[in-house]
Amino acid sequence: MSKGKAFIVVGQADWGKSETLKALTKGSRHKQKWDIGKVEVFIRRMSNDDQEKELEDFVGDLDQNKTPYLVATLCPTFNNEDKRPALLRILAVLKKKYNLFFFVLRHQGKNPDATIPPDEIVKLEGYGSVHVFKPKGEKAGVIARAFQVFVIQNT
Repeated sequence: MSKGKAFIVVGQADWGKSETLKALTKGSRHKQKWDIGKVEVFIRRMSNDDQEKELEDFVGDLDQNKTPYLVATLCPTFNNEDKRPALLRILAVLKKKYNLFFFVLRHQGKNPDATIPPDEIVKLEGYGSVHVFKPKGEKAGVIARAFQVFVIQNT
């Protein structure tokens, strides 16, 4: 059984993760497949900050042989004592099944002065490759294009 590849858009709650995926899929909030050349990628839009238990169940049920390429969203809750255990379980299961590629939204779209703490970014590096999108105040379309380049470079 070989590992798949999971590309994860990382940001806090209301950070722009969903808007980025909406822009990636040409305005659709419902599209679950994204084709990059000959590669079909499954999209899981709901994050652990939206539906923590559902994401945990989804990850547990994933079969990397049936879904070799995955795009998902994640809220880095390492510094939240209540939410950290679920995050660690999600990341542990994902890491067993997939090579992980994190695309971190460093700044919140609505409030570009809000940032993800550097220690949370460092903790992600223990699970996979990390790219930090640093520009402030970018629109979802610009972020989606940068994410697409990131995915293409790593497929």
